[in-house]
Amino acid sequence: MKRTILFAIGSAVMFLILGNRVDAPVLRAPVADTEFRRDDPQAGLAETEVPGIVREVTAYNVGVRKQTGDEPCIGATGIDLCRLIEQGRSVCAANFVALGTILRIKGYGECIVLDRMNRRYAHRVDVAMREEEVEKALEFGLQRRVVEVK
Repeated sequence: MKRTILFAIGSAVMFLILGNRVDAPVLRAPVADTEFRRDDPQAGLAETEVPGIVREVTAYNVGVRKQTGDEPCIGATGIDLCRLIEQGRSVCAANFVALGTILRIKGYGECIVLDRMNRRYAHRVDVAMREEEVEKALEFGLQRRVVEVK
């Protein structure tokens, strides 16, 4: 019995230490005024090699109650994500970094973490899309991409 408890505690400590590494500062205030936009190849922004970790990346639709919660436009920061998405800002959800952290996703661009996901997706990034882009989010599916914490 004691060995089982010690093993469980040791496993939990290992998970907390190894599973939650973050190279960015832990405390960052979310900034709603800053422009974070997806890379636009037509605008001359060349995709450069992104150092980081390969993570699962998915998409969700802000404003869709089944995909979010009781207040589908309000993210974990209390900011209206629907408004930000409509303004063309790039927003995402992630649990492995502090709210307000900027992530660079290879082949996608930069997004600011202003939302959280279910805790079972501890190492996943969920890119926010408009409410009417459900098909686009489904087509995005589950991808493995290099993600850098800025």
